[in-house]
Amino acid sequence: MNEKILVIDDEPDIRNLLATALLGEGYEVVAAEDGEEEIARFREIDPDLIVTDVKMPKKSGLAVLQTVRGSGSGVDVIILTGHSDEATAISCLRQGAYDYLLKPLEDIDVILMSVKRALQKRQLEKEKIALMGRLEEMAVRDALTGLYNVRTLHAALDEEIIRAERYTHPFCVLMIDIDHFKAVNDTCGHPFGDYVLKELATVMGRTLRTTDRLYRYGGEEFLAVMPETPPDDARRAVDRLCEAVKSHDFVQGEMERKITISAGGAFFPFHAVERAALIRLADEALYEAKNAGRDRAVFAPLPQE
Repeated sequence: MNEKILVIDDEPDIRNLLATALLGEGYEVVAAEDGEEEIARFREIDPDLIVTDVKMPKKSGLAVLQTVRGSGSGVDVIILTGHSDEATAISCLRQGAYDYLLKPLEDIDVILMSVKRALQKRQLEKEKIALMGRLEEMAVRDALTGLYNVRTLHAALDEEIIRAERYTHPFCVLMIDIDHFKAVNDTCGHPFGDYVLKELATVMGRTLRTTDRLYRYGGEEFLAVMPETPPDDARRAVDRLCEAVKSHDFVQGEMERKITISAGGAFFPFHAVERAALIRLADEALYEAKNAGRDRAVFAPLPQE
């Protein structure tokens, strides 16, 4: 996709000269005779660079620059000015303009070089932002399954407790473990075991509600937070989850296995009102499910049970 450049100048000859030169370099150009209307449409235009005259009847180049900087946009602005306005151009540089160019625009190569460098700077900034975003995502997501990792779980659980207390809605914490996962790795190999973990995350994410949040807790263990879920609803949901996993064919190349899961659940506020206690009770219920034969869910007993 070609970079988009917004050219603003009230002199038709300058505007046409710039537009023609920039179009010849393969850029997309939006040309305007005054900054007022175009800056009002700034978000809609979404340019990669602005080239603007410093003196215009309705909205000056300095006002354009201030509007762009005030918007929080990272778009650069190149100022066009005459020799008599060079002090104003320098003031624009101090306020964040990328460059200024003197009229008359006799050397078009100088203009094109400034534009090229400004766009390269913009591209590097975009790549840096994208890289930072990927690094932040890697810090909170499990690399194998793509699920959020345990680092994000504690804060999310604390937020859910606050929300549930405010609206007096129960929620369920569900610990999930793959049955006999060591045997899968031993007989089918670790690459297939990794595939099972990733595929299981997909199956469970597809079966749970969109409001439920699924985390990889560690190894072959997962944890689900199920908001606004009373005990009866949670039991039905977990039965569906276990059945969905049991009926799914885990196939990779010539390797195929059937997988089952065990689950243990605890409820806020019936069992505990603190994060650590909820996780501990769900974990204890999970071990009961495994000791009872696996391929099932066990919930911590409710007070009246």
